[in-house]
Formats: sequence, C-alpha cells, structure tokens
Amino acid sequence: MKFNKIIMSIFLTTTLTLPAMASPNWVEDFLRRLHPLKSVAARPEVVPASTIGQFLRTGEVPVTLSDVINMMVDNNLDIRANRFAPRSQYFQSLVFYRALQPSLRFSANVAHDTLLSTTQLNGASAREQLSGNYAVGFSKPLPTGTSFSVDATMFRLSSNSNNNIFNPSWQGRLTYTVGQHLLQNRGRLVNTRQILQGQNNEKISEIQFEIQLINFIAQAQKAYWDLVFAGEDLNVKQRSLELANQTLDENKMKVDIGTLAPIDVVQTQADVASRQEQVVVSTYNVTTSEDQIKKLISDDKDPAMFFIKLKAMESPTRPDDVRVPSLEEAVKTAFENRPEMRQAYLDLKNKDIDVQYTKNQTLPIFDVTASFNQNGTGGEQRRGFLLGSPAFPIPKPGGIYDSLSQLFGYSYRGYSVGFSFVIPLDNKANDADYERAMNEQRLSQSKINATAQQIALDVRNALTQVEMNKARIQTAKATRELAQEKMEAEQTKFNLGTSTLRFVLEEQRNVAQAESNELQSVVNFTKSLVDLDRAMGMSLRKNNIELEKTLSSGTTTR
Repeated sequence: MKFNKIIMSIFLTTTLTLPAMASPNWVEDFLRRLHPLKSVAARPEVVPASTIGQFLRTGEVPVTLSDVINMMVDNNLDIRANRFAPRSQYFQSLVFYRALQPSLRFSANVAHDTLLSTTQLNGASAREQLSGNYAVGFSKPLPTGTSFSVDATMFRLSSNSNNNIFNPSWQGRLTYTVGQHLLQNRGRLVNTRQILQGQNNEKISEIQFEIQLINFIAQAQKAYWDLVFAGEDLNVKQRSLELANQTLDENKMKVDIGTLAPIDVVQTQADVASRQEQVVVSTYNVTTSEDQIKKLISDDKDPAMFFIKLKAMESPTRPDDVRVPSLEEAVKTAFENRPEMRQAYLDLKNKDIDVQYTKNQTLPIFDVTASFNQNGTGGEQRRGFLLGSPAFPIPKPGGIYDSLSQLFGYSYRGYSVGFSFVIPLDNKANDADYERAMNEQRLSQSKINATAQQIALDVRNALTQVEMNKARIQTAKATRELAQEKMEAEQTKFNLGTSTLRFVLEEQRNVAQAESNELQSVVNFTKSLVDLDRAMGMSLRKNNIELEKTLSSGTTTR
C-alpha cells in the first residue's frame, strides 16, 4: 500500500502540477469516495490498489452504475441538505406534546403587616402579624380531556393578638382536583390532533425526501448512460476517422500511380477534416457527461476533481435482457409503491383529523369538576376555643407537625363538585371553520383521485416509451446493417471503376451515423427503463437503497 502511495505522489507531482490543485491528495480523496460502502472505517486512507493501478495505466477511473448511485447518495450536496427537512418535522411533532406534559409548581410568599385596630376583637391596639404561605402542586392533562391536579399548601401566621388560639399557627391543606370536558374538547383525537398531524407531517416530509431521492437516482442513472453513449459514440467517430484516413492513404497511392484524379484526394482530405471535427465534438461530449456525473457524486469544491477521467464499465440494457411488465401489472405496482399515493393518503388523514376537531368545537362547553381536600391545623395553643376564655398560664407546645398529623389523619376533610355549561349564542365562527375543514377534506380526496390518475398516465407513458424505443432498436439495427452492405457495395463498385469517391465517402458517413443511431436507441431504451422504474415507484428497491439508512446518515457529523 505504501508503494502505491509513493507512485501516486510522484505521478501527481510530475503530471498534475496545476495551480488549481491545492490539495496534493485530491485524486486519492476522489478515488476513496468511489466505494463508500466498503468496510474501510478502520483505515479511511486506504485506496483500492486496483483502482490506483487502473488510473496509473490508463489515466481513467472505472465506475459502475452502482458506484455512481452510492457516491451520489453519500456525497451529493442537495441530498445532504434535503435530509434535514424530515428531521425538523420530527422535532416539530415533539413540540406538540407540550400540551400534555405534566408540571410541578412551587411557590412561597412571606408578608409582614402592622395595622391600627378598630375593634377589640383584634386582640391588640395595633395588630402586627407575620404570615407565610408555601405551596407545591402537580398537574397533568390527559389526552381524553381529563385534567388532574394535586395541590398542597401550608400557611403560617404569627401575631401579637391576644385572641388567637394558636400563635404561631400552621394551617395545612391538601386538595385533589379532577376535571373533565364532556362536550367540547372531549376525546383523545381532539386533544392529540396536533401530535397526530405532526407525526403525519413528519412522514410526509420523509416521503418528499424519498421523491427527491428517486429523482436524483433517475438523474444519476441517465447521466451514467449518457456517459456510456458519449464514450461509445466517440469510438464510432474515431473508427470512422480511421477509415477516412485509410481511404485517404489509398487514394494518395492511386494518384501516385495515375489511376485517380488529384481532386479526389482533396475531397477525401475535406472529409477527413469533417470527421476530425466530429471526433472533437464527441470528445467534449464525453467531458460534459463526466462533469455532470462528478457534480452529482462529489461534495468537493476543489476544481481539480474535474481533471479526473471516468470510464463507464457497464453496457446499456438490451430488450432481450429484461422483462417488461404489462400495463395492469405496472399500474398495480405503482399504486402500491409510488410515494405520491402515500403522501396523498397522509394528507387526507390530516384533513380527517381537522374535520373531527372543528366539528367538536361547534359543541357547547360542558365541564364538570370534583375535588377532595384534607385539612390540618396546629401550633402553640395559648387559649381555649371558647370566645372570651382566658389565656393559658403556660401555652401548650405545638407546631407544624400537629398540622401535618391532622392533615394525613383524615380528621378534617371536605369535597366539592360542580359544573360549567356555556352555550354560545352565535356560533358562526366555529361553524365556518368546520365547513372549511369539510371543504379541504373533499379537496384532499379529489387530489387522491387525481394523483392516481396521473400515476396511471405516467406508467402508460413510460411503457409507451419502452415499447417505442424497443421497436427503434430493431429499426436502427436493420438500418445499420443495410448501410454497411451499401458501403461495401459502393466500395466494390468504386474499385471496379463504376462509382465515384463521393458516394463511397457518403456511405462511410452513413454507416457511422447508423452506428451512432443504433447506440442511441439502445441507450434510450435503457433510459426509458429508468423512467418506468420511477413511474412504478421501484427505483429505490431496484438500486438497493434503504430510505431509513439514507435519512439517518444525514444526522451524523461528516
């Protein structure tokens, strides 16, 4: 492995010393991303020796369609950014649990007050008292519309009044309260509607990411097959140029021996120049196709990556190598797998929840409450409980513990029940909101039907393209074979002196064009299969892409 790194360093230093290449390991970094799924976590600097050797021998990096898709899923900047939307919806759905969260409350209040008395019942000419109120409470709303709370308070009072039985006194109270909505806001669905809709919105966001991912996969597949076509078309143009050069050499020999006019050599030279131009155009078409793939599969902003040459290792699919489903099978598969259908049904679920909630809000308010309380009083007793009784010579000791003993001894307790019934005299706002929800529900149902219709049309169009391109392959093949025969016949006639060089060169160009057309028809057939997979919702499955893993990979720091 070290030997390969030494070779790579020498190669980069001597042949790629361009100012744009700021990082000396950019080729190695790029090659490493060719196989992101291989187990190289322990030594991320390892580069497959076969890949480096291939690059050093040919100057090209071999890539398969699987390589392109895997690198795109792992590195594409748009896919990486789109991963955050479902994550945001997930956190948004958690926010709606706030309404059902329990709460624990603490409070304390201390007050001191001095007041000139206006009655002897105050027990002092100027009443002075120190009070403290301490409370702790727990409350929990339930999804059914039930509320439950427990509140504990302790009130302490000390005063200079001679009429106080306990001074200081401790008064404790423990209250259990239960409330229930019987009409409006009653029911689990009504009170958890935001949570349910948030969870559905999270799934919708994941589906939108899935749709974007499918489109990127289809784009990567088509870009790969465009690279395949560009490379093969360049080979066709190069063979045509070689044939033209061979014809030019033969014609020069014939001019030298006097069997061909010099003007025919000029005509052949013009044809060679024209085919050289075609080679140049095809070469840049290959470069353009490579750059399109590099943009899809790389997150590197270094322009040096565009100097890497890619070589497609796969051939386009022939009609004999694939089974095309019938229209009924394809439509059924599409209805089961297209994410747009799942998205439409989730949207309808949200609208159903909204309808049920707004319908509930048109009902009157009818709430019932019930509470049970425990009480306790304690402190230092200074006189009897009868009005006018004298103060004790020696106060009876006591304190907060007496209050707590009475509180949990259930000696002093009470309860209360009640209800609240509110009938709105004008309910137009809630009725209008309910009608709005009903209208949006009907609209969502219509969108399901429209989506199903569009999916069926997409499948039909994709199948039509597949069948058309399949037929065009047969036509292009026959055209190429006939053009080959015509060229050979024209060459024979020219050798016998019954034809002119112009017709020979024309037939050579026709053969090259027929070969390109046949290759294009095969590539178009393969690309139409890509569109068929997308129309049927099978792109992820056929390319072994798991949506959950693709989403989770975006939550880690890269």
